[in-house]
Amino acid sequence: MGIFRKDHHHDDPRVRLEAVAALDDQDALVEVACGDDSPRVRMAAVARVEGDERLAVIAKDAVELDVRLAAVERIESERLLAEIIKARKNYQLMGACFARITDRGVLESIAQDPGYNPTARRIAVDQFADESYLADLGGGDRPEDDRGEPDVEGLMQAYGDVRVVRAIGRFRRSEKALRALGRIARRGGEPAEMAVEYLCRALASDNPDVRRRATDELARIRDPDLVACLVRSLDDPRLHQPIQAVLQKIDTPEAREAPGTVGGGDA
Repeated sequence: MGIFRKDHHHDDPRVRLEAVAALDDQDALVEVACGDDSPRVRMAAVARVEGDERLAVIAKDAVELDVRLAAVERIESERLLAEIIKARKNYQLMGACFARITDRGVLESIAQDPGYNPTARRIAVDQFADESYLADLGGGDRPEDDRGEPDVEGLMQAYGDVRVVRAIGRFRRSEKALRALGRIARRGGEPAEMAVEYLCRALASDNPDVRRRATDELARIRDPDLVACLVRSLDDPRLHQPIQAVLQKIDTPEAREAPGTVGGGDA
């Protein structure tokens, strides 16, 4: 351990990088991530740090923003993310933290706490409102087949088409949100294209239930313009195969002409 501790303070960043790869001391890794002047060395260090509490120290105390953002991307605790927002006023760091917070209670606590700066509280209010759209769009605890159709159009008129779609899109890991996006897609128009894009992104989810729901919603599309949106998404390697499967389910002339489908062009 002694030689590695010496080497991770070495003048040569290449030596420090090798030392970090072999360093097991978590406190030393946090120290390197917070203070090393080489981007490669500090990013290598943060990648080896374990535990939300240590990552939060880096997010709050590191000298450079790149490693602070990298730490935020690995923090699972929304409570700690909220603490980082309160402790540090950097807008980019704040945005990265908010992007990972979906818990209604955490957002509400930020919105109501005067200890947060006004910008953070306003963002929390907006995201808290965004999440509440899902409650309006859902049908309670009734079985899905018994659910009435929510007033999607009323919500979009009240809050604005784009804002509602973006708000729901943030929660596309939720089956409730995916059902709402499917309903918006079937309404047509510009909001429908945005909804299709969010549903396509959900096809890349690690959650099989999310992928299944997104596939089911997309398979109900018949509008040629929306089918064209699907075809454009074939360019994404992660989505190529699942979108081909969706296009085969749609089975309209436009879907059959898509590359890689039966009757379509080369994949």
